[in-house]
Formats: sequence, structure tokens, C-alpha cells
Amino acid sequence: MSEPRIAFQGERGAYGEQATRALFGPGVEAVPVSSFRAVFEAVTAGQVDGGVVPVENVLAGSVTENVDLLLEFALSITGELALPIRHCLLAPPGTALEGLERALSHPQALAQCATFLRQRGITPVAEADTAGSARRVAERAPPRTAAIASRTAAELYGLEVLLEGIEDAPGNHTRFVAMGATPPRPGPRSKTAVAFTLENHPGTLHRVLGVFATRGVSILRMESRPRRRPWEYVFCLDLEGSREEPGLAAALDEAARLCQSFRVLGSYRVSA
Repeated sequence: MSEPRIAFQGERGAYGEQATRALFGPGVEAVPVSSFRAVFEAVTAGQVDGGVVPVENVLAGSVTENVDLLLEFALSITGELALPIRHCLLAPPGTALEGLERALSHPQALAQCATFLRQRGITPVAEADTAGSARRVAERAPPRTAAIASRTAAELYGLEVLLEGIEDAPGNHTRFVAMGATPPRPGPRSKTAVAFTLENHPGTLHRVLGVFATRGVSILRMESRPRRRPWEYVFCLDLEGSREEPGLAAALDEAARLCQSFRVLGSYRVSA
């Protein structure tokens, strides 16, 4: 049986590729694409067996573009992984740390290293992805310019690691989710993600949340995203447990009856 083809955003050496291999195994065919939307489009079109995207970082917060894409596309979340992120400052061999003026990387990576860059007086320059930034610095060798990416990217593109662990706080992790027809290797814990809208009446959100509290279901995360109509929102919840569990299944049914619209985004296993 052939290994699944799984799309990720970025280039070889990106953290998305690392997450893909951690979720599906080292033999997976990791397929790089140009954007997060392209991941969703490739999965929807059946060009790949699944996709992996980041949805949250402990320092920079929610990756709102991907939360919105999960709401837009009719794809189910099939797995989750919290990937440790250790950012490196990379430059062509022989580059001096002192005198650097610019650092190229994905906006999320730049946000995760904001204090380091500010203290060093280095200007952040947003690029499409971390590994692509490393490749561009390697190919063009712009003066006084480095990239922020992984050690894997440094090895792939022949760059020197000037500093490692430049993220603003220890324990930096990014939460990635998988979606598509091919689920990743199962993890030890279960989660269920839902999204819903409400009529704008006093107490409606309280009543929905109370359904889960009454049935002993833990809400692990809550986020609201704007709808297309002004000042109306979609609420997104991550719940502990599987929708196959009777208590959570009953809570989902009851909550759905209180909502204007209600969708289960996925019920899946979380990798260690």
C-alpha cells in the first residue's frame, strides 16, 4: 500500500512538513503548496489524500486565516499535533551576527521572535513561509540579511545557524490539524471541534455553554470569528472527548437545537 499524499503550506524544510511527517509517519509523501488556501483546495479537489495546517501558536495566538478556511471548506478535522517550534537565525556561511539589519520569515514566526528582533534592532520582513525565506537568503545572499526558520531548513539550503532558540519564550509550540479522507496515526486523546451561530438575544451563548457544563464536558478552547454580515460572529469550541461518547453526543444534540446553525468540524485523536 502506497503512503498517503499530504499537502502542507511552504517549501521543503518548513515546520508544516515536520508536522506532516510527525502526524502521518516519516514515509508520507509531503506535498508542498504555495498557500494555506491551496492546501484546502488540493484536498477538496482530491489532488491529495489530506492536508496539514497550523491553527494556533502559544506565543502569537490563533492562525485566523486557517480557522476561517476550516469554516469555509466542508472538510473534517481528522487529527491534531502540538509541534515544538525552535526558531533559528540563519545566514550564508561567514555572515557576522553583528551588523544584521533584516530578518525574513513568515509573519507568525516573526511574531514569535518579536522581542528578540526588537532588542537586536533587526527589521522583520514578512515572507510567504519560513523555509522559503531560508532558500531565498541562500540563493540571493542579500547583504546584512538573515532568515528565521528551522535547523532542517539550514541544512537543506546550506545556511549557517547564527543563533538557535530565538523565540520569545521557552515551550513554544504550534498546534497543527490534519484534514481530509486519510486520517493520521491515532493519538492518545480525543477532541471534538464545533462551530455555531446564534440569534442575538440575551443569554443565548450562556445557555449553549451551559449544556456542556451540565453534562461534564470540558471546553478546551473558545474563539469567535466574524461572519460576512457586520457584527455577527461564528463561535468555535474545542471540546474534550469523542462525539461517540454518550455524554458528549447528547450535549452536541442539545446544543445544536439552541443554535441558529451548528457544525461539527471534526472528532479526532490528538497526537502526543
